[in-house]
Amino acid sequence: MEFDKLAIFRMARMKMDWTAQRQKVLAQNIANADTPGYRAQDLRELDFKRMALDAVDTTPKTAVTNPAHVAGGLPHVGPYREVTDRRTFETSIDGNPIVLEEQMEKLSRSRSSYSLALSLIKKNITMLNTALGRGG
Repeated sequence: MEFDKLAIFRMARMKMDWTAQRQKVLAQNIANADTPGYRAQDLRELDFKRMALDAVDTTPKTAVTNPAHVAGGLPHVGPYREVTDRRTFETSIDGNPIVLEEQMEKLSRSRSSYSLALSLIKKNITMLNTALGRGG
């Protein structure tokens, strides 16, 4: 079975890809914390609500032979764009506005987000196996 055809798996995979890319950007911020004039970078948040609403208009229509059938799917989303971080309240003498505590907090949120997406995939695979009669 191709899991990428199922919207929930596609969205979870995109979230995991996004968090992996964000980890790299945040690690670069931390590595350059002492670089004079370096400005922190971050990725634009994924907008799942907009993606789900767009999917309604762009998804190929499937045959609904029973009123209980539900059609669905999501379009492919392009690469994530980097955006400059907001201004921070702290700036070092060399003009570097990176606050390590903020970057570590973002890393922690990113890790939690990745774990949530992975858990969602695992639970849905278990649910599909149960539906197919293969146990939990």
